[in-house]
Amino acid sequence: MATLECKSVQRGIPSKRVTVEHITDEQVVQARRELDRLIRSETQRSDAVANAFVSVAAMCPAANPSDLWQHVIYRHLLSKRWNDAAWKRVSGFALERAFTRIYSPRLEPHGVRMRLLKKSDADTFLHSIGADIRSTKVDLFLEGQHTDRWIIFGAAHVKSSIAERIQDDVPASAAFMSRGFASIALTMDAKSYPPPHGNCINYGELGGRSLGVEKARIKRGYIETFGQFDGLFSFNLRTPASEGQTASGKRIYTLPLYGSQPDALVVFILERWNTWRKANLEKS
Repeated sequence: MATLECKSVQRGIPSKRVTVEHITDEQVVQARRELDRLIRSETQRSDAVANAFVSVAAMCPAANPSDLWQHVIYRHLLSKRWNDAAWKRVSGFALERAFTRIYSPRLEPHGVRMRLLKKSDADTFLHSIGADIRSTKVDLFLEGQHTDRWIIFGAAHVKSSIAERIQDDVPASAAFMSRGFASIALTMDAKSYPPPHGNCINYGELGGRSLGVEKARIKRGYIETFGQFDGLFSFNLRTPASEGQTASGKRIYTLPLYGSQPDALVVFILERWNTWRKANLEKS
């Protein structure tokens, strides 16, 4: 395991040390050097962060993906004088690109893909289904191949943490679901508190620790009670997955990025494509 420094943002407050399992100190150094190199060489910083994250996640497949994102990537950039505003501008785009790069090879052999659309194409599609929402509220589109065409059957909303205005995506999610399209959320559920407020452990916001139970219950309720998305897929291994039957019938799934395939996300997307195709393209 690696032991990493977690600095306080307040002067005079001693740092904490946080351990990240299934990655060595040497691998952390290697990953951060690669991130620095990519930041210098890539045209867009979001591509640099995405590529660095995909690389370290593949190198350390047993590590908690959210810890790699939070402690190896994010905290290193803070040490390079990035502030939270700069991180928020870059991290959303970076995570979208990371998910597409990891999941494209898993989905495309099945005739399905998850990708970013140009604004003009996204606007055209949303107008065609009568959805009065901005295309910026849909991060990734889910498409299935039918004959010689790729057809949109759903959307994925990508969030580094649940605190990142996930409720702003609910109108878009509702617009998709009410028209029979799939709408899922993908998250790192990344949240840790540096000293003096915490011990830097990346518990997330969906119940990864006994403290803050009421806040976690409210946020889990977005899915399990109110069904604001068809499912939420967390890549923080501390996130408790839904158990039993939920009030909404919608679930929270917890999974690694490099587990056995097909994983829960691939299975879910393929099932939704098959259901949508039968309902809309194979009517008798």
